[in-house]
This record gives sequence, structure tokens and C-alpha cells, in this order.
Amino acid sequence: MPLSQMKCCKCGGMMPVRRRRGHLRKRNHIKTMWCPWCKRVTQHRERF
Repeated sequence: MPLSQMKCCKCGGMMPVRRRRGHLRKRNHIKTMWCPWCKRVTQHRERF
């Protein structure tokens, strides 16, 4: 399983996410998820 990096749009914190090869997202895919650095739900950019 390849690793994809998610970058928080607020603080710039990086978080690794495992994706199956057939389920890789497009470049700059935006996902709303919990940021452990901001301590809130923010938008994260994938494969920037």
C-alpha cells in the first residue's frame, strides 16, 4: 500500500495516509478531517 501525504491547509502539518493503488486520489484532492495540531476539523490537501 503506497503512502500519500495529507497537508493541513491551516497549519501546514503533514499526516501520512495509506491508500490502495486503485484508490489513489487526484492531485490536490481536498478532504475535511481532524487535524491533531490545530485540534479542530480542517481541510487537508492530498498529493499537493
